[in-house]
Amino acid sequence: MDIPFHSSGALSRAHYTIVRKVESAPTVQSADQHIFLEIKSTHIQLSHPKLTLDKCKECLVILLYCYHTVTPGFLPPDAFDFAFPHAINMAEAGRTIEEKRLGYLVCSEMMPLEHELRLMLINTLRKDIESDDIPLICMALDNLIISPNEDVIPAVQSHLHDLLAHDHPQVRRRTLFAFRALSTCDRALLDRIHGSIIDALRDHDYSVVKAALILAEGFPKDALLSAAVNELFKTEVTDSNHMDEDIILNLLQAFRKLELTVTSVPLVYDILQRACRDEKSNARSQAVIQAVFATLSQISSSVLINLEKSTSVSSVGCIRHLLVSHNPNDVHLFVACLEQLEASCWAGTSPEYEPVLDALEFERIMQLLNYPDEEIARKVLRVVNKVDPAILEAQISLLMEKVPEPAERGAFTSRVLNIAFTRYALDGGEYARQVIELARHLEAGLKTQPVFKEVIELALNHAHLSEHPGFLTSFSDYLIEQLINEHSVLGPTTMVIAAALLTEVAKALPSPGRILSSLASRLSECPTIVQEPLLISMIRLRAECSEVPASVAEAVKGLAQSKHRSTKLRCTQFLNFYEDKEALIQIVNNLPSSSLPDFLIALESHRPPHSSESVRSSSPYSRSSSRSTRPVASLKYAAYAQPELPHTAFRISGRKPTPHQGSSDGTAGALPDSTKRNSPSLSLSAGHLALANSFNDLHLSEELHDPSGPNHIQPEARTDLINLESPFTMDASMRHESVESLVRDEDFEELWNLHQASCDLRGWCNTPIDDLTRRLQRVKGRHLRVISADLAPFIGELKVEMIVNGQKERSSAILLRLRESEEESCLWRLRCSDVRAGEEIERVLSSS
Repeated sequence: MDIPFHSSGALSRAHYTIVRKVESAPTVQSADQHIFLEIKSTHIQLSHPKLTLDKCKECLVILLYCYHTVTPGFLPPDAFDFAFPHAINMAEAGRTIEEKRLGYLVCSEMMPLEHELRLMLINTLRKDIESDDIPLICMALDNLIISPNEDVIPAVQSHLHDLLAHDHPQVRRRTLFAFRALSTCDRALLDRIHGSIIDALRDHDYSVVKAALILAEGFPKDALLSAAVNELFKTEVTDSNHMDEDIILNLLQAFRKLELTVTSVPLVYDILQRACRDEKSNARSQAVIQAVFATLSQISSSVLINLEKSTSVSSVGCIRHLLVSHNPNDVHLFVACLEQLEASCWAGTSPEYEPVLDALEFERIMQLLNYPDEEIARKVLRVVNKVDPAILEAQISLLMEKVPEPAERGAFTSRVLNIAFTRYALDGGEYARQVIELARHLEAGLKTQPVFKEVIELALNHAHLSEHPGFLTSFSDYLIEQLINEHSVLGPTTMVIAAALLTEVAKALPSPGRILSSLASRLSECPTIVQEPLLISMIRLRAECSEVPASVAEAVKGLAQSKHRSTKLRCTQFLNFYEDKEALIQIVNNLPSSSLPDFLIALESHRPPHSSESVRSSSPYSRSSSRSTRPVASLKYAAYAQPELPHTAFRISGRKPTPHQGSSDGTAGALPDSTKRNSPSLSLSAGHLALANSFNDLHLSEELHDPSGPNHIQPEARTDLINLESPFTMDASMRHESVESLVRDEDFEELWNLHQASCDLRGWCNTPIDDLTRRLQRVKGRHLRVISADLAPFIGELKVEMIVNGQKERSSAILLRLRESEEESCLWRLRCSDVRAGEEIERVLSSS
């Protein structure tokens, strides 16, 4: 932003400064941070006891800018509440129209409709509406139009009726719109001004007439209003030497709700012919043409055919010149108009009426099926489907004879499914069959079992975009039928689609237990990448089952032995909810929607009981990495005999034992109950044995000391204590934090939420999560605190705190959440209080 202050149009230097900061910010996050700080500063200024009206005006302008510029969801809902009393005061006590307008603007745009302070604005609105100053009346009416409120109706209703007969047309126009806005709170308001709407249709000012036409649409079956609108239509079309396209557009729009009389239909054709003859065709005339066809679509095809026969005027014939145009806008207009009419009116599908277009023109329409503009191609599909659905079926058959190259797979998938969606728009089951056939066609001949994301995304989008109410249900029913059929082979792509839809329609399923059994029986056959969504769907179905078949639990227990962490996690969650259905029902009842993503988010945010205790009772031998401890059975050599575990908890210490410390062979009585229960069954891996061997000179204490306590002394750095996975030596603080991460129960989630408004970054890294962790360990000046992925919060993600060396205050820490994928890569999210520090770590994460 290089515009100087005097040319910027800013109200003040402060206004100019914040705009300059935001416009010059390198990232959206840093811009939001500038806005957040500016709001805090403005709050302080508005709280000054000697606040002037000019300063208040400046602050409100800045807050309006911040409100419209900040990223949605970045600020809490009540972030601007402190400004509302000042805005109300500005609307009441403003010395000029500009100041009062600013107060009204802040209230109408920033204040929620149900906010309690709106009651304080009612008296100001009433006084301004009753004033003789037209600008004040218009400002008050604008506020009612933008933010109607039920509480204001008794205060202004009677005077609004008087304003319908005001001398100024802008007041009459706004009053009509104010009644329309307030009718959302009380429908009876429109009924009371029925006669005034008819009078407004005869107003000498077109702006008032247009407003009356919009209000007339709210009375679709009113004979008096329909007659008045038809009379106005006849007057505008026949009595005017020059057609006013604006009023014609409003009239045609009204006829979509109101009845168009038979005598008015020929006038519609007159408008079409005049618009098509206009040599200076522009966007307005094109809008008139499209509105004409939208109006004709409300009339039965038999009436249109008889009229076109008697007048020898064809609606499609009037626009046929657009078909051969090289301008995409003209082609779009032609296809959009054609889509509005029944095929019998132009395609010759009815013996009563010959085709309007010739063979070459029909051929041109078929060529448009491959038009590069997707919107035009979709409209052509709908037009062709009206003419002959068999054409689309033949198109699908021809496409399915080809095997697309990997680079062409996306376009091929989109082409096939768009045709199928158009052809079977009313039959979700047949569309589902086409989806399954396409998935099988793409999977045929492949050695691996890939998941085709293009098929999943487009199929699910179509399932939700369909206007037919039963489409989603029949789509799901067909998938369930195939799922239950043991002889039906369903590939990974189809299984993912089934998982998503079953999660969504779980409440309406007639036999969730049977479907659950079918999913469980197919689990082991699916690739790992498919098992997780299937398990999530099974968890959701568990909430609808009064009893779960034992075979389902056995199948999940068997799969829980998988080496893939994500699969093990979902198996554990299913088995937990298998026992605790009430907790699952509570999650389901609080879902914002029934979709699988929303259910997964709720599942991830669910904190199982005693989650904090599980952190404290974790074995001291657990590693501070993303991987869970591997069992001895996974070793590639014969394991050592399992050693007898000492019945004491220990802490790392570089000091010699003091008389106040117990010996290394302390008794088990000093341990918590959870440690006594868990210790005998703990398995040791080779890594654990190596770690234990390196602790020869370390002291085992019977008590678990808090490292942050006042008597804690940092251990000296030792070169013989190394990270088992790192080629370099860990410093003492890093080593200390590795253990601290296991024994301290700090609220990571609270700290994460604290930094939501500061710096929030995310990305993807083509690096295994262990390598990424070691890369973070190399960052100078910080040490790591790690929470395992199998512990709350955010189960399934490795939690990392990067703490500044020598600081106990954790508010300056950089927080990361790492989620590993099966392809040796990971997704990461980062939050911190310092934008610059966060961007430095972002560069570390993004480096190859």
